[in-house]
Amino acid sequence: MALHDIDELAIVDTIADLRSLATTGPWTMVRVLGYHSAGDGAGGLFRWDASAWNSDEIIPGRSTPDDGGTRIVPTGQTSGPGLWRRVMASRDRLNVRCFGARGNNSTNDSDAFEAACFYGPVYVSDGSYKITRRITMTGKTSLIGTGQGAAISANLPEDYILYAENGLSGLIENITFKNCTTKGAIYLGHPTEIKEGAHLWMLHKLRFWGQKGPAIVTNGVYDMNWSDIDIYHPEARPGGDSAPETDSAVIFLSGTNNVNIDGLHIEQPRYCGVYVAGGAEISIQEGKIDCFGSLASSPSVAGFYIDGGSVRLSTFRFAGVVAPRVIMKKTASLIADETCIMGGGGNAPQIVLEGSYSDTGATYSSLRPTWPKIAWMGHIGYLGGNTDQLATCFIDARMPTPLKRKGKVTTASGGNIHVGSLSDLSADAAYDNRCSVASAASGHTDRALAWIDYTTSDEHWYSLVGVTASSLGMGVNADVFIEHAPHHGLDVKLNPVNFEYRLPIFATLLTTTVASASYDATTGYTTVTVAATFPKTEYEGRWLYTASGRWHKILESAETTPDISTFLLPYDVTAEFPASSTVTVRTGAMVNASLQGDRVVWGRDDMLVSEALETLRRKGRGPNEVYPLADGA
Repeated sequence: MALHDIDELAIVDTIADLRSLATTGPWTMVRVLGYHSAGDGAGGLFRWDASAWNSDEIIPGRSTPDDGGTRIVPTGQTSGPGLWRRVMASRDRLNVRCFGARGNNSTNDSDAFEAACFYGPVYVSDGSYKITRRITMTGKTSLIGTGQGAAISANLPEDYILYAENGLSGLIENITFKNCTTKGAIYLGHPTEIKEGAHLWMLHKLRFWGQKGPAIVTNGVYDMNWSDIDIYHPEARPGGDSAPETDSAVIFLSGTNNVNIDGLHIEQPRYCGVYVAGGAEISIQEGKIDCFGSLASSPSVAGFYIDGGSVRLSTFRFAGVVAPRVIMKKTASLIADETCIMGGGGNAPQIVLEGSYSDTGATYSSLRPTWPKIAWMGHIGYLGGNTDQLATCFIDARMPTPLKRKGKVTTASGGNIHVGSLSDLSADAAYDNRCSVASAASGHTDRALAWIDYTTSDEHWYSLVGVTASSLGMGVNADVFIEHAPHHGLDVKLNPVNFEYRLPIFATLLTTTVASASYDATTGYTTVTVAATFPKTEYEGRWLYTASGRWHKILESAETTPDISTFLLPYDVTAEFPASSTVTVRTGAMVNASLQGDRVVWGRDDMLVSEALETLRRKGRGPNEVYPLADGA
């Protein structure tokens, strides 16, 4: 054992003093009493290392190995060799304050967190740490905080806070993100040029308060286990156009799979709770989205927005959400076991299914688009209340806008017509063999079911079912619409034991009078203007009822204002909407309950009627009360 003279150990107050200490003195060891001031707890023992600098120790973007915590380069030294190196036992774990962080919510702590993430296992003690730029994490990153007292704040609306895309694993635990505005507080990505992106990341005991923008974003990562993620009062980022795939509280983008979350609590998400893209596979145990039954505290979009991905829920609850609990699109899949609870209340459908042709490419009448699949085996809350206002439906299947193509008749003979080249009024769509032909002059009344007999590159032959072309005014040179209405493969499984229902399925949302109605033969749509305004957020999946009891699908509004007074209908129905006549906007549902496990039940007047699920599958649509014939189903 070597004994050193006392003059070989220097003592200084701060890291700044260490930087300015002469390296030519008799000391090879220095005791630093604090980082910014003596006794602040972030000092330590340093020794002089006279060897050449190691390029692997240089943080990207910096010019020296100085990380502000474990390696200190003397002031003015721009090249090696030599630096002060912290002396640590192998079991020691540094604090982020040992890299210079102050945690006073005013000093910029970005450099300290960058160095801590580059170094490895680091504690985050109580304090409010201000971050002003993206912090890149590596596979060595391990940040462990003290809970609610260890808080990160940042205002980065167009960037992320903690960012990883090429680390194999890491840990973020027991840290709070408070009042951040960001593109994502934590981003775990997998860029295409990297074979092994960020995966095996462990996120535990994280809290997000007043987050504006996503709390967590994943993109193509896999094999991760998280626990106890709490997100309170998240909102979309201010300014710009929000979208579920960019502004939900938690976002799982394409390719994110085998992600298991044990505890996900989202309280009062004002925009959207969870977004799951196509190809993503997520499992959640012990979770909740809670909005306390308040419209002002409920999401404007949905609790879950499953855009083609797969979600499995266990012991999960939607509580007091006055908005769609789940929206499912494309090939989305949701499986919820017997431990899950779907709370009631509000006049929004609890689950919304949106089918799509563009993602299935159906080409024959025997093939149908793949609709979302849902198996909800848990409890479904009370769906009643005032029968005119709060009688929500459990599932609302939104029919896509009828796929329209326009052409001119070239030949007409009996029940057969030939139509020249067709222009797509609904782009990016693959068309089913089954369709209908409608006169552009009077599409609602002069129309017939048709089958495509033969199609060439410049001509289409149709056989009209049960009528002649002349009776419908479809002579040579007549403009016609070829309308491909959606077919519906119902794939819904419900547990009949815990389902609570109340009539009716259709709920009145607005009653008003018609101001005007006009038909556009170019698009084949009728615009109905009414005397009252209606929230645009309530526009989709609704029906417009006439005073005589006929109903028509309301198409998506193109208006950008939050309140609208015009409704777009898919056919020529101007005659049904004379000025000053009374109209009603109502919500509808595809499925209300399965009382026998294999039967679909819906409301008609003051009674329940039902149909076997398999029968509806063969028909390719629901009953007329659910899918009105005027909608082309």
